[in-house]
Amino acid sequence: MLSLLDRVPFTKITVNDLCAEALVSRSAFYAHYQDKYSLLMCTLNRLSEDLFAQTAAADFKGELAVILQKVQQESKTFKNLLIAEYDGELMTLLRTGFIAQLHRREGLQFMPSLPEPREVSSVFFAAGFAGIIMQWVAGDLAYTPEEMTSCLHALLTGE
Repeated sequence: MLSLLDRVPFTKITVNDLCAEALVSRSAFYAHYQDKYSLLMCTLNRLSEDLFAQTAAADFKGELAVILQKVQQESKTFKNLLIAEYDGELMTLLRTGFIAQLHRREGLQFMPSLPEPREVSSVFFAAGFAGIIMQWVAGDLAYTPEEMTSCLHALLTGE
């Protein structure tokens, strides 16, 4: 699925395309997935895990830079999902990942505490980060990952 999404919008991908790409029969495909949409959900979960995998970065800004570089590398996939109007799924994927990152990092010396109630402030920042990243991809990555990192970090920390 990821290989095809790198080249083709999701709406244009067929089960036959998936089977040909994976070198499996249709019966093998249907033994594991109900349809291409269930495979897409599994693919998005894997993409999220890869995107938000813990990095060796010492601080949130470094971790944010790694995430944005990964988005840049997978930008064709993201763009093809946006073209196919899977922006709701992408928004959820990014928002959930950022909420986890914010909670994992909160309270550490190099990460400011989120205002109370934390559930509200973490969703606010995560939704903002997710929306900006989707806009960045839709706008053909008009800014470098470094510019995006600096901007998003400044929005969170005020620095």
